[in-house]
Amino acid sequence: MNKRHSWLFRRLAILLVCFSLLIPPPAAAAEVCFTAVNDNVLPLTADTMPIWYKSLIYVPYTVFDSGSTGVDLGLNSTYDPSSATVNIYNLRQILAFDLNAGTCRDPSTDTYYNVRAVIRNGRPYVPLNTVCTFFGLSRSYNSIRQGYLLRIKNEAVVLSDSKFIEAAENLLNMRLREYNRSLNPGSDTPSTPGTATPSAPSTAPTEEEPVTASDVSVYLAFRCTDAGSLSDLLDALDAKSARAVFFLTPQVLKEHGDLVRRTLGQGHSVGLLAQGDTADQTRLLLERGNELLAGTAHSRTTLAMVPDDQRAALSAQGWVCWQQTLALSPTLSSGVNTFAANTLRRLNRLNRQTVYLTMDADPGAVRVLPTLLRQLKNNHYLIRIPMETRL
Repeated sequence: MNKRHSWLFRRLAILLVCFSLLIPPPAAAAEVCFTAVNDNVLPLTADTMPIWYKSLIYVPYTVFDSGSTGVDLGLNSTYDPSSATVNIYNLRQILAFDLNAGTCRDPSTDTYYNVRAVIRNGRPYVPLNTVCTFFGLSRSYNSIRQGYLLRIKNEAVVLSDSKFIEAAENLLNMRLREYNRSLNPGSDTPSTPGTATPSAPSTAPTEEEPVTASDVSVYLAFRCTDAGSLSDLLDALDAKSARAVFFLTPQVLKEHGDLVRRTLGQGHSVGLLAQGDTADQTRLLLERGNELLAGTAHSRTTLAMVPDDQRAALSAQGWVCWQQTLALSPTLSSGVNTFAANTLRRLNRLNRQTVYLTMDADPGAVRVLPTLLRQLKNNHYLIRIPMETRL
């Protein structure tokens, strides 16, 4: 009897493992899944994003084509809309998908496989496992900090998955920022005073649908040139269960390690505040700040608040540079309710789905913050956690 129970247990364990492989990832993962080919992360677009279909991973047929990805897997792929066929091939083999018939076939042996290609948004997708197995490619699917990573590999791959994920950290962050901004292009432009250049009216103007508060994501940042008000700001945020990013100078990181650790421990993000005369000087300050952050809290960051004219150069180097929508400047004489109401009116006029608010970490901010947070939440604004992958 014991042997039989043991046998049944092993069978059940195997079935559970097999079943788990068929379960699709949660919705968030399905929304953000990177594709890498060998040691290259592809841009995060609809042309590369995998989908799930009947518990199988499907990828755009172009992922296997060296002309589309720039990475040579030894394969080419074609799509003929007139015949509704997709062919993936090399010099020795061909795998043919007929979208109308719903078939997958090896023409050289007349072997049929029990899968099909599908069309999503006008683009053919093919079953990953079938194509990889047919052409002798390997694949992996890993959970990463930014979402999920699907990786397709042949014998030319250099890095292991763990090494690749570590080496590609900054690039993955950049790809995700580009993708988020493509979904919300208006959030990338700072609000600056001045006269707008009028654009020519369209021949058939349409009324723009206003953005409601419940659609708006708010990110809070505090500029910390010293740590005098940091503890009070942390208390105020904690009381409202809100999160922010604190941009700290190297000096604050060096002298106030306890507050840095508390900031991270309460779920906030820590960024680096650096104001060099040139991009190179600022980069050195950022690198110094990261060294201090690693020594103080065993953490590193790419979040940075830098001079406006250096943002493009430093972003190209992998830094996630804060770009504010509104700079808020409360004082000790500001009426807290009036300040909060004025801020909400300014947000309403922006009509944006993502806004970035910056305040100096000073007693004025401590004074108005509880009321501002309450008014934002009462008016259904969504206060988000600022992270390297979300800005």
